[in-house]
Amino acid sequence: MHPKVILKNCFIPTLRLIACIVFFTLSHAYAQQAGTVTLTGKVTDNKTGKPLPFANVFINNSTIGTNADENGNYKLGNLAVGNLEMVVSFLGFETDKQTLRFEQPGVKTVLFKLREGQQLQGVTIYAKKNKKREKNLKIITRELLGNTPFSKHCRIMNPEVLRISKDDDGHLGAQTTSPLIIENTALGYRIHQDLDDFDYFSGKVYYGGSTRFELLVPKDSLQKKQWRSNQKIAYQGSLKHLLASMVSDSLQEQGFKVYQVIPDSLRLFKQVRNPNGFNILSNHLHNRIEAVRGFRLVSPGELVTERLVVSMTQLEIFNTKKKGRSPYSDMPYAYTQITMPQGYMVITPQGWVVMPMGFEIAGDLGNDRFSTLLPADWKRDD
Repeated sequence: MHPKVILKNCFIPTLRLIACIVFFTLSHAYAQQAGTVTLTGKVTDNKTGKPLPFANVFINNSTIGTNADENGNYKLGNLAVGNLEMVVSFLGFETDKQTLRFEQPGVKTVLFKLREGQQLQGVTIYAKKNKKREKNLKIITRELLGNTPFSKHCRIMNPEVLRISKDDDGHLGAQTTSPLIIENTALGYRIHQDLDDFDYFSGKVYYGGSTRFELLVPKDSLQKKQWRSNQKIAYQGSLKHLLASMVSDSLQEQGFKVYQVIPDSLRLFKQVRNPNGFNILSNHLHNRIEAVRGFRLVSPGELVTERLVVSMTQLEIFNTKKKGRSPYSDMPYAYTQITMPQGYMVITPQGWVVMPMGFEIAGDLGNDRFSTLLPADWKRDD
């Protein structure tokens, strides 16, 4: 199972905690430099060895995917070298995920052997019209779709696949028996979401699973243009936008101000106690944080499709194009904290995280939901 990114909201009581699925992506522009990978393989029943015809095979969090043929064989081409997460699903079987790394181009074979699905344990199943279920379903829907201008254009098409539980301690949980289908007519996507886990408690939510994006067919050129416009709006101020701006060293131009917390050992005392012990002033530490350029945070990766974002201390980010609350009275902008316990994470030059290393996000960027979520292979016009 791939690592899960935990997103936490702090300082702003109305924001809610969210754990979003790790963004694994492919960089086609850089693939031209490094060569491409073609994946082939077969999907079979782990117990009988029989092929599973027409199984879904896709790259997690992307629109890149295919179906196996009647013999369970699949083929995915034109993939960039580097990290990706392959997901295979078939009705009645447990979804299988494999995190793969390819450092050389060429044809690679990956086999998938799926296990038969098991009944969900410890889950209270409510009748479809049960009032308690309907109340809990509203909470789950709100937390998955979010509260954005695009939320009203999102709809869960098959809520009956949700198995909802409510613990005695107040934790609201949910899992899916088959992919939850979320139709986002603001951005032009149909999202197939396997919920491995969902936990909502005291205004905070954690969830994880695998995500497949399907492109909707626009009814006309006007709708296609509107979808593209809305996608650009969703991109602005997003985590991908922030990280891509770090790579291009254009944080300020893109509306971001990034500060790096200075380690205690390097901080300077502005005022200290005098030798007599009188006139004691608070040991106020100045230079607690310092502004930092994107190029100082980004290092080359092992492959041309990779970059490392490196910081041994917390980053504090302000989106100057979005009003919000922060701990600083002179900075009334949307505020986010990023912490990397391992000191780094691996991204693509386009800003998608391929190896999260357990990084945490607190604040504004912890509010991403499916109403504003873009697939990993979404590209800017440039």
